[in-house]
Amino acid sequence: MAFIRTTVDKAPKLTRVRVPRFEKTKEWAELRAALDQGLKPAEAVAVIFTERDMLRYRITNRRTVTRYVKQYLEAHKLPYHLKSWDLRSGGFNVVVDSPGPRK
Repeated sequence: MAFIRTTVDKAPKLTRVRVPRFEKTKEWAELRAALDQGLKPAEAVAVIFTERDMLRYRITNRRTVTRYVKQYLEAHKLPYHLKSWDLRSGGFNVVVDSPGPRK
């Protein structure tokens, strides 16, 4: 063990090595494959999580999944819209759609 004086810029920083829970799901693999393949105008893809799915994957919040998908869309510069909402029966929907032609 050693003691050294350093500045904040030179201090070692922790890196996040944990894989997000949503990234491990088969639903994310299917959604990512559909997004990479591309959506036609006015086409949409959705991920529907029931309460059972949320317990199985230990996902507690809709917003974390939505934020993860949004960051993926921004990182890959995909021109899609993202919507999410809670279901009455429990669980939630995340829908990615391609903007249709303007009227």
